Amino acid sequence: MAEVELTLVAGRRPALLERTLASFADRLFPALAITRALVNIDPIFGDAADHDRCRAILRAHFEDLVVFEPETAGFGAAVKRLWQATRAPYVLHLEDDWVALERIDRSVLAPFADPRIRQVSLHTADQNWDVRRKGHLHRRRVYVRLAGWKTPFFRWRGKFTTAPSILEGGFARRAAALMDPALDPEKQFFSGHNPKLEAATAGFRHHIFSPDGTPVIRDTGRDWRIERGIDKRTVDGASVWTRRD
Repeated sequence: MAEVELTLVAGRRPALLERTLASFADRLFPALAITRALVNIDPIFGDAADHDRCRAILRAHFEDLVVFEPETAGFGAAVKRLWQATRAPYVLHLEDDWVALERIDRSVLAPFADPRIRQVSLHTADQNWDVRRKGHLHRRRVYVRLAGWKTPFFRWRGKFTTAPSILEGGFARRAAALMDPALDPEKQFFSGHNPKLEAATAGFRHHIFSPDGTPVIRDTGRDWRIERGIDKRTVDGASVWTRRD
């Protein structure tokens, strides 16, 4: 059985973290036999007591555990730090605000039989992904000059994500090495803010795991933010959380 490590980005939100881990521990972890967990707890949203509670929840779930506790919060820096610290052939990446909707078996690894596939994302109820396509694709308009005229055409490439997914370990580590920690880790795969990362990953593909064509996970963070009047935006390629007045 191939080794799988877990990476998890968390804030100081123990209730969300506990719900997430309980859900995936019941419906996914047993199929993958997680060997080591690497977790980043950013100093955001909660207080020191919430931080301590998160550590306790993690210790209750994982025997082999590495916890990063940076002094400054940074989503891009957290993903870069976690992915670079992995060493397993496969990496299960999570955030602290998701739940699994159904049991997921080891067939989630089957798409990696195609050597072009470098990420298998879990179909989420919160994104309008077309699972009929061969993977999650990003379309970018580019222009070429033909007979003196600038002519637009579309270039398609795999659209990689930091939503719950499994990544080929070497791909995750190479991508992390090229990531700009100041930028949103997901959007710099395709937004034009990190040309080196885009070039290094352009030849690979992304697969959406959706056995029955229906979502297998759901985002709980959106409801959490709405209840507290917190908005998530992207500003100059970076993720920013702001509280509405």
